[in-house]
Amino acid sequence: MSAIFRGKATLGFFLGLVALLALFPLTKSWAVGMALFLGAAVGNVRPSAVPPELGSWRKITLNTAVVLFGFGLDIRQVLAVGSQGFWQTAVSLGVVLALGFALRRFFSLPPATTKLITVGTAICGGSAIAAVSSVMKARDEEVGVAMGVVFLLNTVALLAFPLLAKMTSLSPEQYGVWCALSIHDTSSVVGAAAFAGDGALSTATILKLTRTLWITPLVFALSLLEGGKGKFSVPPFILLFLLASIIASALPFAPLFGALASLGKVFMAEALFLVGLGLRAAALQRAGWRGVLFGGALWAVSLGVGFGLASGS
Repeated sequence: MSAIFRGKATLGFFLGLVALLALFPLTKSWAVGMALFLGAAVGNVRPSAVPPELGSWRKITLNTAVVLFGFGLDIRQVLAVGSQGFWQTAVSLGVVLALGFALRRFFSLPPATTKLITVGTAICGGSAIAAVSSVMKARDEEVGVAMGVVFLLNTVALLAFPLLAKMTSLSPEQYGVWCALSIHDTSSVVGAAAFAGDGALSTATILKLTRTLWITPLVFALSLLEGGKGKFSVPPFILLFLLASIIASALPFAPLFGALASLGKVFMAEALFLVGLGLRAAALQRAGWRGVLFGGALWAVSLGVGFGLASGS
């Protein structure tokens, strides 16, 4: 019991520390990156601090951050970026899906694993893998390998993209497009985009949510192919994000909405800390070198396609 209590106390202390880092003027611009490293350090040095409900906590924290970001965006901006991003995400999705299904014969991996990695790379990482795996009735080990590959590449992206941004001539908004099109999970997209300022962050958030919406038709189509009746759903946090943007655009409470949007950055730092907590050696080993090579090849193409689309936007 004392070990459990100490683990919870450690977790509470570091969650509070991350919140302070995200609020303190001298550290808030780097809070997201620091939160990831802190989480990884705590998860490996003090495993008892990792809660059993880590996945649920991470999802709730991330979704809350995205909804709060909506209060900082005008709905006209959301619709403008989203409408332009529809064709950009469609092109990126089509290229990665086609390449994934063409390359899978060259890798000694279970077919379900290559499909899950392909979908995770094409749309939105772990969320897409979770949604598609239920329709495909994939085994736990196949889901675990795909999640491990995406998790590893997400971490690489979060660290590498801010460095790559300095080596390109992309504007902040173009950099946001590149992040949204070429990084797997929403947490890493937002975390990487935040390094380039609010312009990159808002563009990346909107476009990433547009990309996430492709889960709906894909799951529907796969359900029909697997002999089901078709499943149709929209992630609720995207609807709440749109509602927040509509409210902020219609009502004259700018200081309140600005504070809520800033609070979203605190929740994002907390989400990245929780992502880091899951960055355990055992989780990375599950991916295996074949899975990493397959996922890395797909991601390399996604990087190139995303950069080309971002440069032309």
